[in-house]
Amino acid sequence: YGGLVPSTMEELLTLPGVGRKTANLVLILAHRSQKNICVDTHVHRISNRLGWVKTRQPEETEQALYRATDPRWWPYINLYLVTWGQNVCRPVYPRCGGCAIAADCPRIGVTRTGK
Repeated sequence: YGGLVPSTMEELLTLPGVGRKTANLVLILAHRSQKNICVDTHVHRISNRLGWVKTRQPEETEQALYRATDPRWWPYINLYLVTWGQNVCRPVYPRCGGCAIAADCPRIGVTRTGK
């Protein structure tokens, strides 16, 4: 790139080790994109748990979230769901008892909860 910073999804994906998650994150944080969703394991898990999407892979989740959510939330989905997924809606033994939206959550795939 001759010192130029890649600024499109296509350019970022040509860099070694950069996949869609990282490319979307760079576009959101470095280029202030309002048109991208960064999907990591937390976003994938929670989006499915809430019933927003029904997908098997994070890449599928990204595309499904573009259809299922309002564009104004796209750059913020990762920010909110990662922190929530690390502290409340954990992969194993989610803390449903301490969750602010527990009454409205279908808890898809949740078999046991923790404290």
